[in-house]
Amino acid sequence: MKKEQPTTCRYFLYLIMFLSVLSCSTDKTAMQEEPLFVPEESFNKANELIKEKKYEEARGILETVKTKDTSQNYAILARLRIADTYFEAESYDEAVVEYESFLDLYPHHKYASYAQYRLATCFFERIKTVDIGYSWARRALDEFEKLQRRYPRNPYMDIVDNRIKECLNMLAEYEFYVGNFYYKKGSYNAAIGRFKGMIQNYPDTGKIPESLYYIGISYAKLGKHGLAINTLNDLIKKYPTLEISNEAKKLLASSTFLLINDNVK
Repeated sequence: MKKEQPTTCRYFLYLIMFLSVLSCSTDKTAMQEEPLFVPEESFNKANELIKEKKYEEARGILETVKTKDTSQNYAILARLRIADTYFEAESYDEAVVEYESFLDLYPHHKYASYAQYRLATCFFERIKTVDIGYSWARRALDEFEKLQRRYPRNPYMDIVDNRIKECLNMLAEYEFYVGNFYYKKGSYNAAIGRFKGMIQNYPDTGKIPESLYYIGISYAKLGKHGLAINTLNDLIKKYPTLEISNEAKKLLASSTFLLINDNVK
């Protein structure tokens, strides 16, 4: 029995050494299997997925780039592209949050003007009909004007100028829409106030002739015939070639103008 003891000890010693070697080998294999993270490759992969409209998958990769890229070279761009994935998917509320976050963190970044342009476009794209488009047009106008102020050398100047005009036209349309609502309702003082406000605030839009016409009629309906005549004459003088000016001329020439009633539309 005494002779067996060294043999048993050697057995356990060999077993411990074997398990130790096996453990080290497994650890090394695991380390070798873990792929090396390359921010540029991951960022490019995400861009390809965006082109394929696989926005959620792209966003997952971009989130990884944002957290793992210690150089921050691609992490910053990943933030912007995350916003783009929401924008391209027309999830504008989420896109707004991401673009605003990017601009708060990097207001002087070379792509800051791009972020500001996209932010404004998030609101512009939601302008549809006059009755529900006012708030979107107002916000889009504010953001486009901010783009012009903060980044005067932005590459979107021509586009922005046209979109600002579209926003102003929409705001003017809304004011006219409300004024016309009051006019049809018979609230002529409210209609006059709305039409005048539109003329004052949006002097370069196309609704001024119609506004002058309805202001003149509203004055007549209120019995303020002097103001009515002056307003309609002003319309004729400023816009002599328009059909609505011809209507104003016919109205002024009518023997019943001073007795104008609710049949005038």
